[in-house]
Order: sequence, then structure tokens, then C-alpha cells
Amino acid sequence: MFRSNPRIDRSINFFSLPKIFFEMLKNKECHKPSITIATDLFELFFKYKTFPDHYGPCRLWEIDKSDWKYFYGSNYQSYQKAKLLKTALPRNYSILFNDKSVCELLCRGIGVNQPQTYGTISPDQNYKEMIYSWFADFTMDTLIVKPLFGSAGRGIVLAKNINNKIIIQSGTTQIPIQDFALPTIAIVQEVIKQDNRMAVYSQNSLNTLRIVTMLTKNESIIIPAAIMRCGIGESYVDNWSAGGVGVGIDCETGQLKKHAYDKYGNRYAEHPTSKVVFEDFCIPEWPNVVETAIKIQKAFPYYRILGIDIALQENGIPVLIEINGNPDLLMMEQMCGPLLQVKQNLRAFGQYDLLINKHQKKLFKSLQAHDSIKNA
Repeated sequence: MFRSNPRIDRSINFFSLPKIFFEMLKNKECHKPSITIATDLFELFFKYKTFPDHYGPCRLWEIDKSDWKYFYGSNYQSYQKAKLLKTALPRNYSILFNDKSVCELLCRGIGVNQPQTYGTISPDQNYKEMIYSWFADFTMDTLIVKPLFGSAGRGIVLAKNINNKIIIQSGTTQIPIQDFALPTIAIVQEVIKQDNRMAVYSQNSLNTLRIVTMLTKNESIIIPAAIMRCGIGESYVDNWSAGGVGVGIDCETGQLKKHAYDKYGNRYAEHPTSKVVFEDFCIPEWPNVVETAIKIQKAFPYYRILGIDIALQENGIPVLIEINGNPDLLMMEQMCGPLLQVKQNLRAFGQYDLLINKHQKKLFKSLQAHDSIKNA
């Protein structure tokens, strides 16, 4: 399988630096002079070997440069991507997570609680009749239709039975099912009724917990970071990339951090719609959520890092929504802080040779020396 060379990728990406620069000039919260912003971007690109697409979302302009080394950066960038694919995220198994139907069947086999799946539909099938039949055979008034190979909440629609008439809702637009053209193969599932304690932030979206798990070299499982995501306004999806907000979770206690963020780096002390404060809210049933995430990671040992999306049903039981084989680490660092500032994360990344610059590697060597003295 073809893999691009990180050096070639970075040579191309160099010409994208002006885009980041002009985006930062529009940022009303960043008051740094334009020459300082440009210098910062060059420093991140050359000194830290990362494309600085996290400069805005992670608000690096207000963070002391001595702490930049603790940020791993986006796993979609050249050096990070190459190392992760080599060691932690083998492409040969990616279909297990990219195909939602395959993933659902595998997780059903290990006894993980999931939404009921009614089937898959394809544009070349009589999919409208299939949707009609599911409403006729089962007691529910809404179905969720997700692209089988979709991501980031894109392409998700709702099928609703309103007074015995089936309508399709995409965003805030509703059309009769007769006018609906299915663009791609999709999986059709029940809509989860969420725990009222989670719904306080957004009643319209299913507010999910993204738990990043990691199988370490010594076969233990750690949680490098975790967040809660919420939709905004009338949106029924909570995805950060689809306009939602996310807030970091203390992995030990399950408590939310002070601020939530959107993908542009805007910061919120309270939910933009419900006005509920984030800080110190404790995720209900947090130990059970963690236990579910660990169980799933154990079942997929060939993937060392997973992004596991979990919701809470109205009875408080965790339910798996989706598994991401390549979770967005930039998003996690934006909401939780730099991954490598946590010793267990630095140790695990270093042992897998995932560190990308001399500053990170120096941190790991120092940690190894400390571990050696401690274990002597």
C-alpha cells in the first residue's frame, strides 16, 4: 500500500502556512502582532516538526513557549501520521472501524450495549419501502440514518413518523420521504433516549463521551484523554466538526473542566444554548463508562489507540455509539490540554516511538531515567 513521504508532505504543507496566518489575523481574541504570529508558525513548523494547525484551536498564542513541547499535535499531519500508522493504527484493520455495520457486528459479539440496528439501505434498493416497513413493524417514531462510511456527523439524517407520514430531517430542513434521495449506503438505527442528567446541556442532540483508549507496551490500558460533546441550538448531532462544542473530562473523577471549545478555538464557560455551566459537573456513571471503553479496547488489541464514543441511555446504562480507529488528537488536546504533559501518556507514546521532535524525545529520556531510579 502506498504511503506518502512525510518530507514530501511537509514541503507541500509549507505553502499552506499563509492560510493559518490569515486565519489567525481574523481571530479577535489573539492580540499578538502579525510578525509574532508568523514567527510562531515558522517555529512550530521547523523546530517542532509539526504543521501548526493547532495554533488557533489550542490557543498556543497564549501558552508559554516552554510548554509547546508537551503538545503532540494533529495525528493527521505528516510525521505524526507516519509513526502512528507504522506502530499503532495498522491500515490493514481500518475497515473494522470505517464500516459501521462490520464494527456493530463485532461489538455485538463481545456483548457491548449498542443502539438497535434495523439494517442497511442502499441507493439501488427500494430504501423508502424499507423505512416504511421498519416503522410499521417496530414501535418508534424516529430512526437515525447514518452513512455507512461516514465520519464527523456528516450526512446523518433523521426519519420521522409524524401523524403516519414519514418525513426526512436534514439539519433543520424537513422533506417528505418521497422527495428523499439517499446519496450513499447507510445504516439505520434506533434513536437513543439519553439520560436526563446528560440532557441538561442539550435536549436536541445525543451528548456523547469521546474516550481515547490506548493499549500500552506492557498490555495495560490507559485513557490519555476524554471529552464530552454537545450539539448547539436545534442540532441533533454533537460533533465538534459539525458546529458542536466539547469539554475536557478529568479521567480520574469524571468531572468536566472549566471551558468548552468549538473547532475555531472559541471558549465557553457555559453551554451556548442551555447556559448550563460546565465546570465541576460530574459525568453520571463514569466508572461504568470507563469500564465499557476498556472492554472495547481489549477486544481490538491490534489497534493500539481508539476513540470510543459512548452515550448514556435514559436508564443510565452506557451505550456504544461508534468506534473511531483514528481519533482526532488535536481536538483532545484543545479540550484536555497537552497529552504529553501527563506522564502515563508520554511514557506510552515514547515506548511506541511515536514522538516526533527532539524536545519530546528529551522529555521521554528524562522520564525513563526517573523510572529507572524509582525502580532501582
